[in-house]
Amino acid sequence: MKTGVVLLVACGLLWGGAAIAAVRPAAVAGQFYPGDAGQLRAEVEQLLAGAGQADASVMAVIVPHAGYVFSGATAARAFAALRGRNIERLILLGPSHHVGFAGGALPAADITAFATPMGAVALDLGAIARLRSCPDFDGPAQAHVPEHSLEVELPFLRVVASGAKLVPVLIGAGTDRTTEEHMARCLQRILTPRTVVIASSDFTHHGAMYGWTPFARRPDPGGAQLALGKATAGRAAAVDFRGFEDQVEVSGDTVCGARPIGVLLRLLAHAFKGTGNLAAITTSGQVSGNWNQVVTYAAVRFSGAWTRWRPEQPPPRLAALDEAQRKGLLELARAALSSHLGHGPELARWFAAHPVRDGLLADAGAFVTLRQPPSRPRVVGSLRACMGVIEARAPVIEAVVSSAVSAAHDPRFPELRLAELGHLDLEVSVLSPPVPVAEPAAIQLGRDGVVLSKHGRSAVYLPQVAAETGWDLPTFLSHLSVKAGLPADAWRHGASFKVFTAQVFGDRDE
Repeated sequence: MKTGVVLLVACGLLWGGAAIAAVRPAAVAGQFYPGDAGQLRAEVEQLLAGAGQADASVMAVIVPHAGYVFSGATAARAFAALRGRNIERLILLGPSHHVGFAGGALPAADITAFATPMGAVALDLGAIARLRSCPDFDGPAQAHVPEHSLEVELPFLRVVASGAKLVPVLIGAGTDRTTEEHMARCLQRILTPRTVVIASSDFTHHGAMYGWTPFARRPDPGGAQLALGKATAGRAAAVDFRGFEDQVEVSGDTVCGARPIGVLLRLLAHAFKGTGNLAAITTSGQVSGNWNQVVTYAAVRFSGAWTRWRPEQPPPRLAALDEAQRKGLLELARAALSSHLGHGPELARWFAAHPVRDGLLADAGAFVTLRQPPSRPRVVGSLRACMGVIEARAPVIEAVVSSAVSAAHDPRFPELRLAELGHLDLEVSVLSPPVPVAEPAAIQLGRDGVVLSKHGRSAVYLPQVAAETGWDLPTFLSHLSVKAGLPADAWRHGASFKVFTAQVFGDRDE
């Protein structure tokens, strides 16, 4: 009978109508960290010893999850702040490396603890049950079985907060920004004054085995990687979820825990009062001396207190942009292009230098135009790229970033190269919402941009096209019809039109 009981416990089957408790076994003990309890405790204690003092104000951290030989000292810089405190709940967020999904995945319902060589960490079953009622936490429980991103943090937590219970959440790579916001709202409901939130993430993964090698030919690849990591992690420390996520997505940076960090940053933005600081930024290359395969690690600490959820304010109406805003948006477009083409930190640095508020948060469409410089003053240079977003569906800063990235891949021209960027004139057009007009006669050339649609095809000209070309209205609309893939006279019958105005500014206005 004893053998049967052991089997039932191991398999998590039903006994007497109730689920038998099960412990999630360690998957990477002896690989990422020592598998022997005594050796593991000694190593964790040694890493924490030189990492700083406890800090009762630290309520959230970002920590790496690589092997301790590479990232343990960096992780300790964040975990040391938690030591000896009366923490009751640890919400641990990490990326799923093995199973793809969107949203969050909780452990299987029969799991009551996660094992470590030093003893199990009990789960907070009540808090987990509350999260199960949120639709964005229905990811596959089996994702936890092989995953190391949460497990690697547990020995540290076993030492610094042994009395706390764990809420482990894996976040899938398919999670979008809207889902991150919804997940943060659900997590806020289980926050208490004695809850700490941990986001587990390594930063840039550089090398052939990671499929990302933009710095391979740099004279100082390690320096380039540290600069990128510092800028990106700095946006996280500033609780700037927009700057952090734009930098990662636009540059293509391989931050494996970008989604867990995104959830944490939204939680901090809406339900926290305090500040963050970058406690450490390091790379595996500094330990191994191998700069062919390098991972960057960051430790970030957030000091303050949890608050009630603060809803996002509605966006302001688009108004006339002042000189500083126009200059800032031009710099934003160039920074986005630089980060996208060169995989560098320029976009994060733009966000660090420019407070995003007021008119920059107004919903608007935008276009980014690149031209070869003209040979003579007051002559318009030849077009190199022009792409954009017509509808006002996002803040103007997001529209400019998106349009800049699209302009790098304008299908009418060869792919833009980073080496060209310094030799091109850049222009930004911020658009008013398009409105329908009944007939072509209502279009005012020079004032109106025009969207022509017919038979499922459409094309757009910005207001400045008329001035640059000198076309009259019939010629303007004929060219617009051809641009839409229609006959030149298609605008005369059965076409529909929308018009918009634009605030246009560029390098040559400086």
